Amino acid sequence: EGEKYHWSKSNLQEEKMEVALNRIRGIDKDYFLAKVAKAYMAIIGDGKSGIVCEDSLENPQNWNEKTRIKIDLNKFSVLLTNPPFGSKIPVRGEDKLKQFDLGHKWKQDKKTGEWEKGKIKDKEAPQILFIERCLQLIKDGGRMAIVLPDGIYGNNQLCYIRKWLLERVRIIAIIDVPTETFMPNTPTKTTIMILQKLPKNKIPNDYPIFMAVAETCGHDRRGNIREEDDVSEVADKFRKWAKENNFNFIKA
Repeated sequence: EGEKYHWSKSNLQEEKMEVALNRIRGIDKDYFLAKVAKAYMAIIGDGKSGIVCEDSLENPQNWNEKTRIKIDLNKFSVLLTNPPFGSKIPVRGEDKLKQFDLGHKWKQDKKTGEWEKGKIKDKEAPQILFIERCLQLIKDGGRMAIVLPDGIYGNNQLCYIRKWLLERVRIIAIIDVPTETFMPNTPTKTTIMILQKLPKNKIPNDYPIFMAVAETCGHDRRGNIREEDDVSEVADKFRKWAKENNFNFIKA
């Protein structure tokens, strides 16, 4: 934006630094990963002070005071996340689970087909709770990109999650990525979802969704670099599609 108005290099640098220091935030419960993120931010310019080591799924009231100043619910315009997932690392504890609609049991009424929220669960997979926590963190109109295992999109037992989500967001894009994407570390098949949080009365009844399947990701199952990379091509096609559909967050 500054280049558009012919700002000087010094003014551009000052603005970039202001954004890095005061607008970019990151949170992870793993101390080592938080430390690595801080180091990386320092290398590329700064913003390391915005990275905190905290449990994202903990009640925000229990976060460190400094964290609460930097990170709050309904605050962010854009959120990017690749949450941990798996039934082998469940989230337990009533105090945590009661914060979330998706931390409760859900039952479908056989007559009406509607889903009804019930009692708090004993445990829940982290990726499910992260969907709701991330939505809590962004403000109305805010956008989110999240990596989720394919089961979220197709498992019949998780239909209540999809219904809950569609009542709160507009889906912008669903991008199927290859199994090799996170290999050799994990073979879990995943899909990227991009969405926008909106009040229920602002969600269109019918709207276009960008959908794509990337068959290659630039490396093989062992992590060896390959020339084939559909993910980059999909990104280019998404930018073009977003401009054609008048999304104003795409840089010209």
